[in-house]
Amino acid sequence: MDDLGAAVGSRARRALALMGLALVALAAAAGVYLRATARPPAPPPVPTLTSLDWLSPTIGWVVLSDSQARSVLFHTDDGGRHWERQFATVGSAMSVRFLDPRHGLMTEPGPPPGGSPTMLRSDDGGDHWSPIPLPFAIAARPFLPFFLDLDHGWVLARTPRSAGLEDVELYRTENGGLDWTTVNSVDPVSWISRGLREEGLKRWLWFRTSRDGWLGTLEADGSVSISVTHDGGAQWRRTPLPEPPAGWSAGDTLMLEAPSVSDGGTGALLLADATRLVPPPSDRLPEPRVQAPVVVYRTLDGGDTWADPVAVPAGADPRRSDPAFVDGAAGWLTAGGAVWTTANSGRTWARQSRLPVGHAFGALATVDVTVAVGQSATGTSATGTAPGSPWALVMTEDGGRSWRELSRPEL
Repeated sequence: MDDLGAAVGSRARRALALMGLALVALAAAAGVYLRATARPPAPPPVPTLTSLDWLSPTIGWVVLSDSQARSVLFHTDDGGRHWERQFATVGSAMSVRFLDPRHGLMTEPGPPPGGSPTMLRSDDGGDHWSPIPLPFAIAARPFLPFFLDLDHGWVLARTPRSAGLEDVELYRTENGGLDWTTVNSVDPVSWISRGLREEGLKRWLWFRTSRDGWLGTLEADGSVSISVTHDGGAQWRRTPLPEPPAGWSAGDTLMLEAPSVSDGGTGALLLADATRLVPPPSDRLPEPRVQAPVVVYRTLDGGDTWADPVAVPAGADPRRSDPAFVDGAAGWLTAGGAVWTTANSGRTWARQSRLPVGHAFGALATVDVTVAVGQSATGTSATGTAPGSPWALVMTEDGGRSWRELSRPEL
């Protein structure tokens, strides 16, 4: 019996061992099957470029936003070879503008609908930011801000009264927002103002010096006027723009860009009719026949008067270039994957090199007459680059005749 029990025990142990090996083999096979059939993890979505600002061929900043509405600021000082992550925020697509390598301004949109934006300043190249105090009276009103530098700024607070009518108040600071002074306003009771009018929708405020500034207004009849000040905003003089070649058309969506005026008095001002903007023509197709959707006005007297509207090349879209004019004479515009440049305030334009087939400019940050950095993207449309579309950063240092790809920061 002892021998029989020993034999049975030996056979049981062998059976258990074989069962264990079988289970191990089965588990291994299952693992191989799962690995073979499991889907690879989905790649992260392509971030959205929301702001692009460059000062030179080597120094620049970009803002990227992800699918969680997180915006991150990146900085490069070696022409895009390396990127430093500087600042992040949640829930807004911030935009940045640097005045020099150390001093910058950031705008964060306010909460919808129509909330007041937040403005911040940096004194260390973008590593740290602090809020710019704004006048208490504009807390719940739409406003147009403009800072010439980190000390001198203006805010035009707007109070809509009816379609095409706005009461406005202009505030000025000379110490970075610590103190604000009301320098002009439209008084709805006495109807007295020093050049500011309630008529028209105010679109931008722009200053070239602490005294010389301009205000762009869309009038109720579909025309446009430019108001100019030479005393920091205390007095304004309004000048209607001459009618463009296609005429004014009430109800059209006019896009009026802030001007660029040189120290010598030459300047350019761009006006676009968004309802007439069309896709750029193909190299194999004739130019579309549209009535001058984009024109450039010129000034020769320092911005006191504007005249001689000239159409830009067909298909050019001013929404892609920021700024379109880098001084009173030199300007850039994109048309799909092509770039056009001017050296005479938009009187004539020269077409430069194209991006590869299938790519178009989603944005263009212009530095001077030779240097610009752009977003080369697929899936661009009249409203911008489609979310999730692949894109790259490209740079030119020869006025658009050639482009090279830069590295792209990663979230």
